[in-house]
Amino acid sequence: MYSNKDSAMHLPSLEARLASNVKSPSFARLASYYLKEGQHQKAVDICLEGLKHFPNYGTAHLVLGKCYEALGRNIEAMLEYRRVLRSMPDNPTVQGLLTQAEQREQDAFRAFSEERSRKLRERNETVSFEKYVGGGVEKKESTADFLLRRLQDVKKSVPQTATENSGSEEPVTRPMSPSKIVTATLAEIYATQGEYKEAIEAYRKLVNQRPIEAERYAKRIAQLEELSRLQHAEQHG
Repeated sequence: MYSNKDSAMHLPSLEARLASNVKSPSFARLASYYLKEGQHQKAVDICLEGLKHFPNYGTAHLVLGKCYEALGRNIEAMLEYRRVLRSMPDNPTVQGLLTQAEQREQDAFRAFSEERSRKLRERNETVSFEKYVGGGVEKKESTADFLLRRLQDVKKSVPQTATENSGSEEPVTRPMSPSKIVTATLAEIYATQGEYKEAIEAYRKLVNQRPIEAERYAKRIAQLEELSRLQHAEQHG
């Protein structure tokens, strides 16, 4: 690790070197200095820019993973550590970092699930998982509101067809199959019951239905895939 004095001495020269040659591999060292000084987002930006030119630079992926971890973005940190382990599978330091990040993410998810279950028991409400997935404001809706919303979704999904030859002026409609209706709440019900494959499939459908939310759903899918892997390992271990 570098001391603050070392950082003050080396930062100007590293910044100058990178400014004169944006394709210099010294970006990883510069990002490491910024990480040491607590400028985590700046370190992330430097790593991401440098990795465009050096996509297989293991040290840079390691620094980026540490930056994500410092920002509380455990899933992204886990992905970076796994990239490093592809080229250094026996590195105990990276293995330890990955294990710690996975444990923190599992603990966070378990705590959230327990809290949500408690609220469900106390209030008899359905609580969405949007806050955990996307970091937004937690949304709550009563069971009655949830059922009403699903009914409205069905009505919106009913296709309008031409008038039948019988002469009736009323358009013929065909109701949408309830099995095609997918919501984040339904996906989380699957997840709570340990049916991770069904939850993953539901979120994949949501990605197609709501592209604007694709990023947050993709994060949740990554979490569920990891939980599914752990579940499979426990059952067949």
